[in-house]
Amino acid sequence: MLSSAIPKRLVVSLVLVGLVSLFMTSFAGLTSEHVSAQATGTNLKDLKFGTASTHQAGDVFIVTVDPYDENGDVNTALANVTYTWGGTCGSHASATTSVPSSTVTASSGGACTGTITVTATQSSGDAETHPAAGTLSMILNVNALASADPAPTYTDPSPVPEIVPDGLTAADVGIIIPSAGGSFTEVDGTASITVPAGAIANGTAAAVGIVTVASSGLPSPPAAATEGASSGTFTFGSSAVNVQWYDATGAVQTTYSLLKPAELCLPFTQDDLNGAAGGPDGLGIWRYTGTEWVSLNSSANVGTGTVCGTSSSFSSFAIGLDVAAPGAAASGGVALPGTGGYSPSVTILLLALMAGIVLVVTGSLTVRRVLWVRDIS
Repeated sequence: MLSSAIPKRLVVSLVLVGLVSLFMTSFAGLTSEHVSAQATGTNLKDLKFGTASTHQAGDVFIVTVDPYDENGDVNTALANVTYTWGGTCGSHASATTSVPSSTVTASSGGACTGTITVTATQSSGDAETHPAAGTLSMILNVNALASADPAPTYTDPSPVPEIVPDGLTAADVGIIIPSAGGSFTEVDGTASITVPAGAIANGTAAAVGIVTVASSGLPSPPAAATEGASSGTFTFGSSAVNVQWYDATGAVQTTYSLLKPAELCLPFTQDDLNGAAGGPDGLGIWRYTGTEWVSLNSSANVGTGTVCGTSSSFSSFAIGLDVAAPGAAASGGVALPGTGGYSPSVTILLLALMAGIVLVVTGSLTVRRVLWVRDIS
């Protein structure tokens, strides 16, 4: 009778609840047992260390030792453990630490072979010292630093000649010698060239001069690309120069190359900045090789108002203003249609707002009327 009074659906539900409870209880018991078996130990029982470490003289590095607890697990969180470090062929930042690692500085005196030693002592609980007798040790090999290459030596002509090319004065050129290089700044201008030591052959001297030229007399820039990420061309900026070299006798050198590149700096104006695609990043120095224009590795310094680049060969140089790549303007964003300078008045804006409110109210009433008619039909 009782079984017939209890719905079968309720009985099935109770059985399922019982099975789930039993499963959860069993799982909880297994989990608790597993955690208990894996509990972290508290006593230091062993210590293990590496065998060898190799470094350069003066290197700073970290060495680590593994402390084991009574469960046989590496346990770096053991309490009240002190690690005492020592050895030879290097020094420790601290001889005694509470962490199983030490910062070591390898001997800077040259190559040597020594040891790194460590002892661990636990001062409370099941007090332990490991190793029980003596210390753990690791071989430390220190390699001497490689000897630095000797500084290059350069031979200057003696005495260094005073070079004055025909038709010029001593102020029109700068003297360049192997041991120190040299520099020159254009007379009545800010264009300059700086030549490093070792840029010209030993035992020689040379002179260099800079002359401002009109860009209209230079070959035209290359034709612009019609597609791609770069236009591949430039327009002339405000500065263009010829860099002219002379030998020790003052004779003009039609071609001249350096063993090391020199730095050439040209002044730019605000108009140059405004006209270059990308602003300062769009300023550069271009050199005409005799057959084509090539871009130097250059950069602009807004503070000094100059753009500088490096070159080992010399001829005509000009500031180049980058031209935007094809399609750059179109990809810069969506252009909004022009309004022709028209600006609506406040009265017109209020009228438009009121008209919008009327339209919203009228639409709402219409919808309600349609629903009412549908309900009564």
